[in-house]
Order: sequence, then C-alpha cells, then structure tokens
Amino acid sequence: MTGICDESVMSNTKATTVDLNSDCTTDTFTAPAGWVQAASVCRGSTGPLILWYRPNAPAGITSVSFATGSNGSNPRAQLTEYSGVATVNPLDEVGTKSSTTSSSTLTVTTAGTISAAGELAVTVFATGAGLSTYTPGSGWTNLNNDPGDGFDSDYQVGPPTGSTLTESVTSSPQTTWAAVIATFVSACAGGSRTVEASPTLSFPSVALNGYNKTVNQTATITADDQSGTGSGWNVTATSTTFSAGSGRVLPTTATKITAASVAAASGNCSMPVSTVSYPLTLPAGTSPPTASRIYNAAVNSGKGPVDITLSAQVTLPANASVGTYTSTWTITIASGP
Repeated sequence: MTGICDESVMSNTKATTVDLNSDCTTDTFTAPAGWVQAASVCRGSTGPLILWYRPNAPAGITSVSFATGSNGSNPRAQLTEYSGVATVNPLDEVGTKSSTTSSSTLTVTTAGTISAAGELAVTVFATGAGLSTYTPGSGWTNLNNDPGDGFDSDYQVGPPTGSTLTESVTSSPQTTWAAVIATFVSACAGGSRTVEASPTLSFPSVALNGYNKTVNQTATITADDQSGTGSGWNVTATSTTFSAGSGRVLPTTATKITAASVAAASGNCSMPVSTVSYPLTLPAGTSPPTASRIYNAAVNSGKGPVDITLSAQVTLPANASVGTYTSTWTITIASGP
C-alpha cells in the first residue's frame, strides 16, 4: 500500500500514519527498512491506526510504501517531515486510546511524563466517516483535517516537561474513535552540559620600559548544553596568579575579560541570551579563588553547542620584572543562568 494524504516538508525526521478500515485482528503492515513503529491501536474491531517514524531520515524522501498482509479496505496514510529532532533514539512518550462509544470529545494522553524541553508531539485520530467538523485541541496545530474521511492529525512543539501531555479534540456529530500520541526529543536533549577550551593560550611578548603595559588575546571556548531541560547555563572561570617564579608575580587583578562574542557551532538548536557585562576581572590567587561567571545562557536559550570568543587583557605594571609569566585558568559550566 502506498498513500500520502498530506505532506508537510521540513527536514530530519519522518513520521507517517496508516489507518486501515477493516479487521484489526487480521490487518498487518510491513514497513520499509529504517522505519520504527511508535504505537498502534484499534478502533473497536476496525483499524489498526499506527504511527511509524524514521529517525535521521535521508534527504529526498517524498513517498513511502507499506506492504499489507490482508485485504483491508479504505487505506489512508499521511507522511510528514520534521526538523530539529534527535537523530538517534528520538521517541520519548507514547499513548493510545480507543472508544467504541460515540462521543463528541476525543482525548488521548501520553502514558508517561515529558522528559525534555523542546520536544515534538504528534497526534493522530481515526474516527467514523462522515463527520462535518473536527476541531483540534488548544495549543495544537492541525496537519490534516479530513472529517469526512474520519482521519486527522495534529502536532505541538515544546510541551511542558514533567507532566503527561493530552489533546482533547471535538467532533460533530458524535463518533467512535481511536487515537495515538507520541513525543520526540529534540536534537539538543538527552545528554549533558560540557565546556571545552584550548589547552594553552599565549599572549604576545611585550617590552618593559617603566610604564604600565597591556597585552590582549582572544580565546574560544565551546559550551554545549545537550540536557534538553531549558534551564539555561553559566560558564565560570578562576585562575592562579600570573607568575614567573622567584617571587615575580603580577597583581591578582591583572587579567580582565573585556568582551565576548558567540557563534553557533554545528548542531546548535538555539543561541544563548547572555546577561553578563564586561569588562570583568578574572579571579586570581596562589590557590584559585571562587570562580566568577564569564558568560551565561538565559532560560530556554543556548541549546546545543556554541563557540564563545572571549577577549582577554593582561596588565603589566610599570615595576614588573622581566620573565615568562604563566597562569592556570579553570573553566566550568553549570545549570542555570
């Protein structure tokens, strides 16, 4: 069987639904390679209604063929493509519901709670044919509204985490029905927060002449939030005092971060919104003191990897001794802005 009732093309992950209006106990489907069944339900003895998905779908797919093992009638299918979904193990929650009693309110709920921020939710409803109207639930966007054929689907992006997800739709007239709901984690979810920096940073040499001198350099660090919580994050830094040995040290206030710029790295889902002001003094001491925040991402921003370029300035006082000065900087990332 091949059927596409509606196609909404974005990119990344494909989802398709199949509704076969005959005997649910004998109707079977065989999906093409790469497709995974999320959930299946019967509308009484009629159906089944099945939601399939293909993670990390290759470009160029415009149709999909499912083999049937029965003589089911009135097959209907829908193919939709979504972007920003995790390419590996994207399925989070599913739920199914079926009612052989006619009603005008059709409700389906996930079996468990939404685990990550920014998830994609998809619902599919199979109803009795000949409906005059079908109205999606509040907060849901309709993909395919076909009340006359008794087949409909909706989607929602970014449902609240930590609770189950429900869609309640209305129909006229009343109808028997079945429904499937599934949620998929975003590409920047299910992992941890990390920050990486180059192992060394070299400032240019300067000739001392009895006057205060400054040297400047930029350093790029990569902050990557794959947690999917949307809680934001903060990058902090501390350091040891610049020292050339034999008691030759720079003041603990010698280093300042004067500016920061940010660029999306490969796989970024959203750019950070930072509230850190510059210039700021990088903490320093014989033992590294309490770290200070040098960049942050507000709640619901900064998902996925970003490259942060920090402009750093070191001041050498007029009485500084000749030597090669070194300092160890420690940079960390934590949850919350």
